[in-house]
Amino acid sequence: MASAVAAPVPTGSPRAESFPVPKTTLSQAPGIADQCLECSGKVLDDGFCSQCGKKAPSPRDHWQESPVEWIGGVCDKGVVHARNEDAMALAGLPDRSLAVLVVCDGVTSAPDSDRAALAAAREACATLSGTPVPVAGGVAATVSHWGVAIERACADANAAAIGVARALGNPSEPPSCTFIAAVVDNGVVTLGWCGDSRAYWLPDTGDAVQLMLDHSLGTELIQSGMSRSDAETDPTFHTITRWLGADSVDATPDIASHQLTEPGWLLLCSDGLWNYASPAVAVQSLVHDQVAAGLSAPVAIAAALVRWANEQGGHDNITAALARVEPSLR
Repeated sequence: MASAVAAPVPTGSPRAESFPVPKTTLSQAPGIADQCLECSGKVLDDGFCSQCGKKAPSPRDHWQESPVEWIGGVCDKGVVHARNEDAMALAGLPDRSLAVLVVCDGVTSAPDSDRAALAAAREACATLSGTPVPVAGGVAATVSHWGVAIERACADANAAAIGVARALGNPSEPPSCTFIAAVVDNGVVTLGWCGDSRAYWLPDTGDAVQLMLDHSLGTELIQSGMSRSDAETDPTFHTITRWLGADSVDATPDIASHQLTEPGWLLLCSDGLWNYASPAVAVQSLVHDQVAAGLSAPVAIAAALVRWANEQGGHDNITAALARVEPSLR
């Protein structure tokens, strides 16, 4: 879970398809899961499993989303923390032409950041889901279109996080969160981020890529010449330098893009996952292991990644959101 440092940092035509999500700045928890995590039995209305009798986790502590079969994610509080301050929101078209993935990680030092993260993630997803899709114009036009949309979505997410603070009476330590959003549009991924929630491209063959650089003191240590392994043990490594919330000094997302020409997986995740497998090749190996074990649904693979992180200690909240990209199927 991120911690923040209060210091400045350097700085078409619509297509018919759309999938508007109702815009909201509310921070209500997701719906109750209907399947037991222990035995896969049915969870009854009272929150207990009909087969093993165990109580299901709080809906805010663990939930999964799969708006279409090629997109799925799991958000979990982990083992150590008392509450889940991560959040995600996902959307997509059934024809695999368009995906929206958003992950936010609440800043642990600021109370009620779980509410800010959930409100921000849902608001950003609603904004991107309601954005007209460019019908033509090539890669550059697609990236430009979605880059502007992600900047707008980030601003809306920031406003949602600030709205949570206002509803709480503008506390001296306002709730805040990281932000990362990605849009896959016909094989081109455009993403924007503030903080250290990450995006990875994990092709079935070839080299995996971390698609962005964290806004963190850890990145600054590495850029100054420290090795990644040494930087990751530094106590300031997870101190973020950009975030969303009322006390943010810069809530402008960096924008990046990547053309996806081969089949593979787009993964957005919080540091509760990448803490245990930071290099892109390590994350790729984890996903490939799940595929080799017979998993194919993104939500099932995301659940396996979350279980794996919990097995490593689950020291933070964990979110994994995946989109399966197969250019030959479009």
